Amino acid sequence: MNSEHNKKRIKSINRMLIEVARGNFSYRIERSEYNDELEALVVLANMMTEELEESMRHNNYINLQESYKYIAQMTFVLDDDFIIRNFNPMVSEMLLFSPEEIQGKPITDFLTEESTPVWRDLLEFISGEEYYNHTVELHFKAKEFFIVPTVCSVSNLSYSDGRASVLVTSIETVLQSAEEIRELHRKVNDQHNSGENNLRILLTQADVAKIAKAKDYLTKHLKDINFSLKDLAHTLGTNEFKLKYGFKQLYGTTIFRFVQDERLRKASLLVQHSKLPLKVIAEMSGFKTAPHFSRVFKEKYGCSPSTLRKHFLNK
Repeated sequence: MNSEHNKKRIKSINRMLIEVARGNFSYRIERSEYNDELEALVVLANMMTEELEESMRHNNYINLQESYKYIAQMTFVLDDDFIIRNFNPMVSEMLLFSPEEIQGKPITDFLTEESTPVWRDLLEFISGEEYYNHTVELHFKAKEFFIVPTVCSVSNLSYSDGRASVLVTSIETVLQSAEEIRELHRKVNDQHNSGENNLRILLTQADVAKIAKAKDYLTKHLKDINFSLKDLAHTLGTNEFKLKYGFKQLYGTTIFRFVQDERLRKASLLVQHSKLPLKVIAEMSGFKTAPHFSRVFKEKYGCSPSTLRKHFLNK
C-alpha cells in the first residue's frame, strides 16, 4: 500500500472537513483505485458534503427571508484553441494551483475524465454558431485530489479583427456561516457606537443577513432597469429605510452606486471583448439609453466606450 498516497488522501479529507466547517460545500475528493478504509472515508466524506449542500439549497428555496447562499465565480478567458489566456483570482483560489500553473494550459487539463467528453460534446454542438451562450455541468480537478463540481456558462466573445475568445464562468454556492454574520454585525454596530456624525442605524444579525441577500439579488439582476427597492425590501422582510441605510453601512456605498458600478464593470468587459453594438451592450448592462450609458461610462473610466474599444483593438 502506498503510504505517500495515503498521506495525501488523509490530507484531502482533512482539508474538505475544514472547508465544510467554513460553509464551503464546493469540493469533492477524487476517487482512487484503492478499496480500503481510507477510500470508504472518501466516499462517506463526499456523500456528507453532497447531502449538506442539497440540504442548504433546499433551505434557501423554502426560506427566502433568511438566505445563507453566496456566489463565488471562477472565470476563464480562452483563445480559439481553448487555451487559458486569462482568469480571475478565484480560479487559483478554488483549484489550489498557482497562476503560473494555470496560465497557457488547455482548459481540459483541469477537467475530470468524466467532464472532458462533456466539454468536447459542447464544442461540437456550438461549432459554427456565430453567437452562443450555453450552460453545462463541468467538474474541475483541483490539487490534493479535490474535484470542484460546477455549473458553467460558456459564451463567445468576438473581436472586430476576427479574433475570438471563449468566456467560461462557473458558479459555486458558498454558505456564509453564522459566525461571519455575527462578526459583520459586530463591526457594523461598533461603527454605530463610535459617535460619528453620519446617519447610522442599529442592525440585528437578521438585518445583516437580509441586506447581504439583497446585494446578492442585485448582482444577479443588473439588467432589471426599474427594480423597486421597496418591493425588494418587503420580499426580504425588512423596510426600504433599513435596506438603504443598512446597505451603506455594510458595504460603504449606496445601492444606486453599487448597481451602477457593477453594470459598468459588466459593460466594460463586453466593450473590450465583444463586437456587440454599444447600444446592445447598454441594454444588456441595464442602462436605459445609449447616451446615458456613454456619459456614466466616461465619468467612471475617463473615456467613452467607443474610445476604449478602439484603444483595445489597436493593442
